[in-house]
Parts: sequence; structure tokens; C-alpha cells
Amino acid sequence: MKRFNYLLLAMTVLLFVAGCGKAVYIENQQFVLTEAIDFDENNKLVVYTTTPVFNEEATDRYKITSTKANTMRKSKVEIDGKTSGNLAYGKSQNVLIGKKLLQHRNAFPYLDVLFRDSRNEINANVIVVDGTVKDVMYTNMSDKGILSNVIKQLQESSYKSRISVQTSLQEYHQQMKDKAMTPVLTEMKAEKNDIVISGTVLLHKDGTYAASLNHQESSLLLLLQRDTKSPTPLTFHFPPEMFQTDEKLSYVSFNIKKAKPNIKASFEGGDLTIDIEMKVQIDLTERMFTLDLEEKKKQLEQVIEKELKKECEALIKKAQKYQIDPFQFGVHVRAFNNKDWKKVEDNWGKALSEATINVSPKVKIKSIGVSE
Repeated sequence: MKRFNYLLLAMTVLLFVAGCGKAVYIENQQFVLTEAIDFDENNKLVVYTTTPVFNEEATDRYKITSTKANTMRKSKVEIDGKTSGNLAYGKSQNVLIGKKLLQHRNAFPYLDVLFRDSRNEINANVIVVDGTVKDVMYTNMSDKGILSNVIKQLQESSYKSRISVQTSLQEYHQQMKDKAMTPVLTEMKAEKNDIVISGTVLLHKDGTYAASLNHQESSLLLLLQRDTKSPTPLTFHFPPEMFQTDEKLSYVSFNIKKAKPNIKASFEGGDLTIDIEMKVQIDLTERMFTLDLEEKKKQLEQVIEKELKKECEALIKKAQKYQIDPFQFGVHVRAFNNKDWKKVEDNWGKALSEATINVSPKVKIKSIGVSE
């Protein structure tokens, strides 16, 4: 009897379900997968969108729409007037920002509508374009696929390979608002009718452009951020006399398989010192010179330690020059030295630029490859 009552209730509900509503056809929808902003030659805001094309009769797989406007919200109205379907912003995969814009202004206010409108996708990846956004948007994708998908896959692949960061719109918002860090964004550029991930962009706390990092520096940045979920690739060039080899062959490449950076901060007499000790396990992936590892393994480990320390500290000094904290050292100081943090939180970039920072790696070679 109880089962019969449930069945009767279900049938009653189904009788009142509207089955004759207006149909929504996918070919009439405009799903915005990439949004981009840049400055033109007159430093006026230009907004781009890309939407996939579902119409079987169309020859293009996606459509690019652009307009000039003072705000992104205004641009949405203008773009809506140029499209033949309902614009849907909830599936966005990428947000591109031209470097020229960042060199002149903070891009964060222009993106306010993306944070404020709940229909927008806050997990979209934020990427800086080295060059013009237009060059990236109109790169020939005939042999690659839909532009938005290519950008998303390229960005995610570079992060997985540890040669660039990955920053979502939500993370970008946090990095801008949190006093204990400064923003880091993926850098992309158009190159020979292709698009490539060129590294990482560092921003000032005010959101403007500070500096760019190449792939190697980006890998070191992720290491110092303690983002070591995947192997971190590095290549070092040593003085040729160190192992009696040729200048052009004095290279060693390896993957950091495991690393445990241990950060300790102290304030003595008002001076900040940060010591970073890390145990690093590596797998050799390339050695271009002859070396008897049974005899010289310890020496090679020590040489790699010295170079790793040198390059990490050079990267830190680069950030100190611009009074920025892409490593998020401030998060650690705030958590473990909160009393001292309160004194410097409103001017953390300057405090970090004047700090003494020491990196002390301890390298252990765990694998030399299949054969020697």
C-alpha cells in the first residue's frame, strides 16, 4: 500500500510538469569561452570574445567578436548587438589580458563585472598576452581546434609540466586582495602562426606589470611556493673546467621528484631574515658529458646544490627589486610571526625587499636513468 501511494504521488507530479515550453536550440546559443581585454594603439580598451559555432552550415568552428568600450559591462551590450544568439558567459575557460594594458594600468577594476555577476565562471584561467591580444585571437587554428580549447589545454599542460603557473579568476582575486602575496599569472604569446606559453608574469601589488619569468624561473617559483605536486624540470650549465668537458656540453638536466622547502622567518632588531632549507630528491634526465657517477656522484650533488641555491636566490633578488612577493612568504610570516607581521603588513613588499633570504638545498640523486 505504501509503495502504491509513492507511485500515485509520482504520477500526479508528472501530470503537472510543463512539457510544452519553448525549445532552446544549441545553434542559437553563444557560449562565451574566452574573454580578453587589451589597449589599442591609442590606449583605449578593446574587448574580445570567442564563441563556438554549432551551425552545421558554417565553415568556421568559432567566432571572434570585438568592440571598443570604456568598461567590460558596456562591451557586453555592444557585443550582444553583434551576435545572432543569446550570449551565455557561464562556460568561460580563459580570461586574457594584454601586457600593454598592465604596463599602463591595473586590469583588476576592468574585470569587476566577472566577479560581481554570479553567472560568470570564476574558475576560468587568467593569462597575460605578451604582444597584442589580437594576434593571439586571430592565430590560425585550422589544424588545432577551437581557440578557447587550445588555450585552456596549453595552459593546463604547461602547469602540469611545471614551466608556468596556473591562476584562476578566483585565485587572481585572492592574490590581489591578500596583503601577504602578489599576483602571478601565466604568460602567452603568438609566435609564427602559433601560440606558446612563454613563462610567468609577476605583478606589483597595485596590479600593474612588474617582470616576466622564463620557463626555468617559473619552475623555481613553483618550487619556492612549495607547489611540488608534479616533477619540477631544471637544466643547469656548469663551468666546463669543473668536469673537464666542452663549454657546449657542460649541461645537466633533472627532475625534482620530491622537495620539502622548510621556511623559517625571524625578526631581530626589526630586521627580517628568512631561511629556506629544502631536502631535494632528483632524477637525472640528461648529462651531456662523461662522468663516473660511482666516484663523482657526491661531487655532482654538491655542484647541483650550489647552482640551485644560486638560481633560487637570484630569483628572490629579482622579486625583491620590485618589492613583490610571488612566493607567498608573507603567508608564512603571518601564520608564524603574527605579532611582527602586524608591524609590516601594510608595507610588506618593502619589508621583504630589505630582508635577508637564504636558500639551503640538500640534493640527493635518486635515479640516473635506465642505463649508464
